[in-house]
Amino acid sequence: MRFSLAARAFIILFIGVFASCSNEKLYGTKKSAGQLDSMVTKEFAEKVTIEYTDSGYLRARVFSPLLTAVKRSNNPYLEMVKGLKVDFYDINGKIQSYLTADYGISYPDDKKIIVRNNVEILNVKGERLNTEELHWQQDSGKIYTDRFVRITTKDQIITGTGLVSDQAFSDWEILNVSGTLNVPHDQIPHPRSVVPGRGGY
Repeated sequence: MRFSLAARAFIILFIGVFASCSNEKLYGTKKSAGQLDSMVTKEFAEKVTIEYTDSGYLRARVFSPLLTAVKRSNNPYLEMVKGLKVDFYDINGKIQSYLTADYGISYPDDKKIIVRNNVEILNVKGERLNTEELHWQQDSGKIYTDRFVRITTKDQIITGTGLVSDQAFSDWEILNVSGTLNVPHDQIPHPRSVVPGRGGY
């Protein structure tokens, strides 16, 4: 969804705040702004879309109902306290995986996003990852965690600690497998919706 000229002005403001992130495009509706002190400034936006590109290709699109941009001299960040949804794309523009979480924080200088609480990824093969924290390194396209993970496939539930994967969640590895349960296909729990809050933006 695209927004008004006022919203586009807010995009320019964000780009100015995070000038080092030339591969990020943000679309949102400005809510409020406040000067905390001479070194830290906060900006708020509702119904925000952030686009991440690589060599001109759209690689991910992040949706969040509320975003806080914190400008400071050391390690500025974007915080999404009301959750987020991420669509990951291949170079042909096809969606490869979906991510949802209840909280996210982005560090543009480090090109990293950390998501926490009820983290879920679903890939196009129907495989599902559930964990409580996940790191996404944008420049390498890798996702990883050192937390407990559960992966549900068409006929197995695999648990363990630690995971590394590509952002498409098509080539993944659990670092320390603790259990594998073979389950008939018709008894695999159906995944919850991977698009909560998507409506309207």
